[in-house]
Amino acid sequence: MEKIYPHHKTNILLMLLFSIIILILFNIEMFAQRNNYYTLDSVVVSAGRLPFSFSNLTRTVTVLTSKDIKQLPADNITDLLEYAAGVDLQQRGIEGVQADVSIRGGTFNQTLILIDGIKVSDPQTGHFNLNLPISIDDVQRIEVLKGQGSKIYGPDALSGVINIITKKNLGNYIKLKVIGGENSFYNAEIQSGNKIGKVQNSITISKRKSNGYIHNTGFDISNLMLTSYYPFKNGIINILAAYNDKKFGANGFYSAYFPNQWEHTSTTFLNLSGEYGTTNFQISPKIYWRKNNDEFLLNYLNPAFYKNNHRTDIIGSEIQTSFKTKFGSTSLGGEYIFDRIKSNNLGYHHRQKKGIFAEQRKSFNKFTISLGMFVYKYAYLPWKIWPGIDASYKLLNNTRVYASVGKAFRIPTYTELYYHDPITLGNKYLKPEESLNYEIGLNQKTSFLSANFSLFDRIGKNLIDWIKKTNDNKWRAVNFAKVNTFGFGLNVSIIPQKIIGYLPIKRINIGYTYLNSDKIASGFKSRYIFNYLKHQLQITIFHSLPWKINASWFFRFEDRVNLGKSIVVNTKIYRQFRRIGLFININNIFNKTHMDFSGLPLPGRWIYAGIKMNINKL
Repeated sequence: MEKIYPHHKTNILLMLLFSIIILILFNIEMFAQRNNYYTLDSVVVSAGRLPFSFSNLTRTVTVLTSKDIKQLPADNITDLLEYAAGVDLQQRGIEGVQADVSIRGGTFNQTLILIDGIKVSDPQTGHFNLNLPISIDDVQRIEVLKGQGSKIYGPDALSGVINIITKKNLGNYIKLKVIGGENSFYNAEIQSGNKIGKVQNSITISKRKSNGYIHNTGFDISNLMLTSYYPFKNGIINILAAYNDKKFGANGFYSAYFPNQWEHTSTTFLNLSGEYGTTNFQISPKIYWRKNNDEFLLNYLNPAFYKNNHRTDIIGSEIQTSFKTKFGSTSLGGEYIFDRIKSNNLGYHHRQKKGIFAEQRKSFNKFTISLGMFVYKYAYLPWKIWPGIDASYKLLNNTRVYASVGKAFRIPTYTELYYHDPITLGNKYLKPEESLNYEIGLNQKTSFLSANFSLFDRIGKNLIDWIKKTNDNKWRAVNFAKVNTFGFGLNVSIIPQKIIGYLPIKRINIGYTYLNSDKIASGFKSRYIFNYLKHQLQITIFHSLPWKINASWFFRFEDRVNLGKSIVVNTKIYRQFRRIGLFININNIFNKTHMDFSGLPLPGRWIYAGIKMNINKL
């Protein structure tokens, strides 16, 4: 590993200052030439307890909109996350079979996953955090908060937060989707909605299946999602019930010596939530339950040889109030979570987690400041405060600089604490992970250009990883005393048609992230902390073709520490008629060999096509 020396940080700070100067000059030139102003994006995001417009962000947030979801070459939520710049999605298979998601060099356990603001991260292991019981067609948008989020959401938001916002479809409708492709792949889905009085109900049923691209990589995935919401004066009641079932070959997933590994997971998610209030006061209670079953066979040809059965339950509740006064916007609330595991390997364990949170935001002309803290108690540990502060300043009409500092933490998973097998040993004495996080950045927005540059540093303490010393045959869970991660990110979105109206290119997105850790892994092997992306470059181009055909092209370059470089190019070509949409996806067009984990090759070229039909009125 390379160390970050002081002159490296100085060079990057100079880059930031240079970028600020260029953008200011660009703004001055725009103002001088056009003498007008552009309205900043009014999209409201929930990167904090207090939602606010995208143009006034005091943090780095990436949003995949409903238009992105429609245009990108992905047909499931897991694959969709690959198109969010700065997100590292490490897949062991395809079509969301199993994947680890991380942000800014954190591990997969350090990214908190939310559905409509409700925590769904798995307490057994982060490998199951993306066992999402919802279809991509039920997603309105995905918000990615980069960097710590503990002052807002408490534990497990050490390196980032991914919030999946579901659609609230209205009226009576039926939507059908059928996809077919190589390796006997198919995806069939039906969505239906009906409105009875004021109550809107919807159901989505989907099934995906394939024989796999190499030995023992086939899968069978089913989803069921039911939603109902009832609006009333000054409020709404939401009910969501969803189920996900996965059966898949796990060739080499956990050990290269066993190509016949097999796994079956099932996830149930229930949520009852409400919102009530006026312009100046809102209250939002939530109660939810998440159950995950995991059955694992080391050799499906001989099930009795080695078998694990795990069940986890999470029962959670939260209440939040928000109000406005002359001192700004305020949010107060608390949560209580009980989780447990029943396992033939890990045993029976349970724990309680309690937290109280507060956030205050105030704007003074061009200056906005946000103060927050989460006071938390976990199991046997005492109450502890996790504070943070964000601030931004509007330099010019379409340029804003921001800074953030905050502490974050993560609770060990049950696997890290108690798992054991002939080559793996957990550690029941693990301490929670902690980090101190710094970030400065700049946002730029004009009619045809949106740009963001951020510089960040995370000082990690007691970070958890599985290591194997050179003279040891076991992977052991340990706390690292200190690991620093430093990096910067640049995201640019250009709309060429705003400059030259007749150009066929509608939008170009460019994202680049650089990361480096100062911990040198000498004398041992590390499973996760030192498997980050040193360089990640993404370019996405959306353009039109004759006969009202549209296309998107995605280029991704990755340089992963300890694994090397890879290049992947994907495309989607689609045509929307009045009620019917046709599309074809080609992933890994040039059939490049690539992998996210050593010894686990991902598919070569993969082609599939599909049709969608919308019936708005029955």
